[in-house]
Amino acid sequence: MTASAAGRDHPVPPQPASPSAEASPPAAGPEVAGPRAMARASTVLADRIAAALVHREPGWRLPRRTALARRYNVSLTEIEAALGDLARRSLVRRLPDGQLYRASPADYWIPVEGASGLGTRLDPMGGTIICQTRHVSVREAPQDVAWALHLPCGAPIRVVRCVWVSEKDPAAVSTAYLNEPAAGEGTGPGEEADEFPSLGSVLNTLPAAAVSVEMSPPQPSVARSLRLSPGLPVITVTVRFDDTATGEPTGLTVVMLKPELFRIAIDTSQAQPARP
Repeated sequence: MTASAAGRDHPVPPQPASPSAEASPPAAGPEVAGPRAMARASTVLADRIAAALVHREPGWRLPRRTALARRYNVSLTEIEAALGDLARRSLVRRLPDGQLYRASPADYWIPVEGASGLGTRLDPMGGTIICQTRHVSVREAPQDVAWALHLPCGAPIRVVRCVWVSEKDPAAVSTAYLNEPAAGEGTGPGEEADEFPSLGSVLNTLPAAAVSVEMSPPQPSVARSLRLSPGLPVITVTVRFDDTATGEPTGLTVVMLKPELFRIAIDTSQAQPARP
């Protein structure tokens, strides 16, 4: 794909060097040639964007459409057509709010939101999973996390990252983003040893407000932690927790699992009926 995309970086002129007899009459007017030309230009633009996405990791957020239009010197209509083409090719993923992310050909995404009493169970299928390392820090929230937790860009957030092992082999990496930075000040590795006594407790500290399950290649740092070869996918479970009083998001937990070691269930059977 990359080689062909590179060869089409510049649109082919509308008339070949040696016009044929069919091309010379004016019968093929704009109303006939126009849609074909527009479709061809959209494909060329989509190929150019796809060639740039090759160098981005899955999950990378695309710039705004206006920024893309300026970068490629095209109209917003042309950008929309090209992005639609890329979504059909499964090269980008369009979220319900319109945001676009770099996807993977092996990208599967199942979102669950709006159901009360959501719970997520991780079944290690007979294996014993223990926490090998834990690191607690306070730092600026990543852009996508800040957006999910309704935080301003650059807001401090408490981050708890754990590596989980089964028989000394890496099995999962969990990262909890908690909207309570003051509680994490002065907290170092090991000081929160009982915070997540098990891998299952990472996703069940509170009833979940939203859950998504995705399968795609992870970021290089996670692949190294799990000792995965480049391109191999992981199962990513993302859970958002909301404050029951205000309804505002208070935390986000992301767990990346080796697919062959786990089964995942999203349970709503314990959902409590709404009080009058």
